[in-house]
Amino acid sequence: MTKFNGVQLTDESIQKTRKWFADNAIACIEEVKSGKVYVNDRESYFAWRKKEAKEYMEGKYDYTVTSLQHAYFIQTGESVALLP
Repeated sequence: MTKFNGVQLTDESIQKTRKWFADNAIACIEEVKSGKVYVNDRESYFAWRKKEAKEYMEGKYDYTVTSLQHAYFIQTGESVALLP
């Protein structure tokens, strides 16, 4: 188990965090498909975001401060300021 800001993060919080980031990557694809956002190379962008979503679900980014901070928020409802 992983600790962040003195709190033991649960597997449930970590799984929810993985899903949140994976869903966000897929939502970015949908924004481009809908025309709301423009990118130069759509296919390359889609491939990158799909790979990113898969890697999030596999736990590749669990160690990052962003993931740890989000899991902490999911678990406690509190947002940790990382900068003064």
